[in-house]
Amino acid sequence: MLRSLSYLFYAISIGVAFLASFEILNQMFPEYGLFHMLVGLIGTAMFFPLIPLYPAINDGEWMYLIICYISILFGVIFSNKARKS
Repeated sequence: MLRSLSYLFYAISIGVAFLASFEILNQMFPEYGLFHMLVGLIGTAMFFPLIPLYPAINDGEWMYLIICYISILFGVIFSNKARKS
């Protein structure tokens, strides 16, 4: 149960990072294509904890950052609790 909650919170943080990266993609390349989507997908998959920093610092939208990092925190907590029990 705790392991699945951990994975759920990790999935939430990755999903929020994808939403933030899609917002960045819309700002930088308004007429984006398949290539831009693939590069953004790979970049987000590699650096998903860093992606929400850009909207927070540049646009003042801190919600992506807060949700992503709190989800990672809960994912780590539940993962450690699952390992101990």
